[in-house]
Amino acid sequence: MKRKIIFIGNSIVNGFPFSRGKSFPGLIRAAVKDGRAGFQAEVINKGNNGETTAQILARFEKDVLEHAPACAFIMTGTNDFIFREETVSGCMNNLTAMAERAEAAGVLPVFITPLFVDADKASRMWMAGLGIDYREVNREIQSLSDTIRASGRLVLDLNAAYTAKAGRTAEENAPGTYIDGVHPTQAGYRFLADHTLAWINKHLEELKLL
Repeated sequence: MKRKIIFIGNSIVNGFPFSRGKSFPGLIRAAVKDGRAGFQAEVINKGNNGETTAQILARFEKDVLEHAPACAFIMTGTNDFIFREETVSGCMNNLTAMAERAEAAGVLPVFITPLFVDADKASRMWMAGLGIDYREVNREIQSLSDTIRASGRLVLDLNAAYTAKAGRTAEENAPGTYIDGVHPTQAGYRFLADHTLAWINKHLEELKLL
């Protein structure tokens, strides 16, 4: 029986503003289908645009556990800070609840650290005019990412990888890596897919994909 991998999260998991096939899980799925991935699994994308940690937690049973995957990659948090819906600790509580439900069902949870935004570009192009402090959003993303790294669970650190790709810090712009200040370019999504594929291949035994 082919094992399942589920990616659940917000618009970056979904691949916005491109088609789902150009999302990073979609590109991984294509690599598996073409025999380029290094492993065999059914890759399922459960990303929804605009969702917060609480919304993803609310659908976790239906969209993850009912599929009985080997592992679930969870990427969320940015919208909580953009919409002022939750604190860093509240986000982490929701992530921990997802992980605990996964573990109780025999599913391995993998936390993905959320990407920084390009604060200047987002201020001009993403929900412009609403007074969102994107530099504060980045500070909260930094804090959540640090908390995720210290959680003791398996972590795919896309925040660090994408930051290194852009050669920046949370307080700097990232020319050419974000289409609207929040979502990656097509090249950015390809980078996330390639980095995630390499990471998965280093953790096949832990992910129960051997």
